[in-house]
Amino acid sequence: MSADELGGSAGQPRRILLVAPNISRRMGGEGLKAMQIHLELRAMGHDVRQVTHARVYDEMRRDHPELAIDYLADGPVQVALNRLRLSPLLAVLNAWQLHRLATKVAAEFDPWVVHFTSPISPVLPYFRMRGSAVVIGPLNGNVAHPPAFRDREPRGKIIGQRILAPLQAVLGRLFRGKRDAVLLVAGGDRTVRALELGGCTREQMVPTLDCGIPDALIDRPRIMHTGINHRFVHLGRLVGYKACDLAIRAVAAADPETTLDVIGDGEERAGLEALVAQLGLGHRVRFVGWLPAGSALYDRLANYRGLVLPALAEANGIAFQEAMALGLPVVCVNWAGPQMLLSSNEAIMIAPAGVDAVIDDLATAMNRLACDGEAADAMAASAHARAIAMGFRWRDLLNRWQHAYHSAAARSAS
Repeated sequence: MSADELGGSAGQPRRILLVAPNISRRMGGEGLKAMQIHLELRAMGHDVRQVTHARVYDEMRRDHPELAIDYLADGPVQVALNRLRLSPLLAVLNAWQLHRLATKVAAEFDPWVVHFTSPISPVLPYFRMRGSAVVIGPLNGNVAHPPAFRDREPRGKIIGQRILAPLQAVLGRLFRGKRDAVLLVAGGDRTVRALELGGCTREQMVPTLDCGIPDALIDRPRIMHTGINHRFVHLGRLVGYKACDLAIRAVAAADPETTLDVIGDGEERAGLEALVAQLGLGHRVRFVGWLPAGSALYDRLANYRGLVLPALAEANGIAFQEAMALGLPVVCVNWAGPQMLLSSNEAIMIAPAGVDAVIDDLATAMNRLACDGEAADAMAASAHARAIAMGFRWRDLLNRWQHAYHSAAARSAS
């Protein structure tokens, strides 16, 4: 693809305005993805400017002072809503404030396209941005827990699923931002259905991967597996839907040599540590804490036989993509995001049949992988090949997004 097809050239780069609540290496997948999009577009020669929340100011000024960023600070109303835990009202207010700042910056910056890279939910509101070519996404959501795990689903999410159709109809009329934009859609039919309930059309939607992978990870030699290795890892935020407790209970049911390192942090950590103590697994399950993406983390992952991540409501899962690119065999639940990335040829996909069944199947999978280095290596090779074939590299993904940018510019012009 030529520089002109990309929308600019070395002498005359396109101006792109990015908007996201968070751009950060430390605030979960959406924040990390927003930052990677910014860095990659900039590396491609575009003139990139960012609108984001002031909560990331210190990190960005320390780690990326070269980036052009406009920050939105919380006012007294946001502080009050946060203290009262009125999350829906806070979400709408934050979206409106980001929209206002983005509109102000766009009037000065005059971008070719305005790309809202998050929030990724097909339900959360976006406001109309008149006079600008707007892209939103990748959008990915409308993920319910498997039927056998509905008792784990948060009450608010259950209510949201039940009222999705009328809620989307009302929100689609009140907040028309998504109707006026070109939409990058990564969540397949479940996300498309939610967007259509809000008045969006399939003609607006461009199918895409949810996320890319940095060159530094893609270009690493694949992990090679031989012999016996009983070491496994759980990687990601410690929140309820990641179901780290199932992985821990599976360790107790697996061969006694099996160990699990938990890399990540979050609100569930204290409860998970208590579970480890209760099961007497202190010598087999270790909490490593959060580690930044990069060569040190990737080197560490090469020591494990597999990634055990039985997430129950994962829209996509950057950890799965990273494991595939690295050549780290995946053990996961056959539901939602992992289904869009993997098949039984590239991972051990556990049927979400219930707590006891999943724990038993996780333990069986770990025992099998630990003792059969040849099978583990074949699975890793298949997953790595699939990652290359799907075009996980960020630059490849962003090249494909140029079609959405051009469509948005044409839509705005007409």
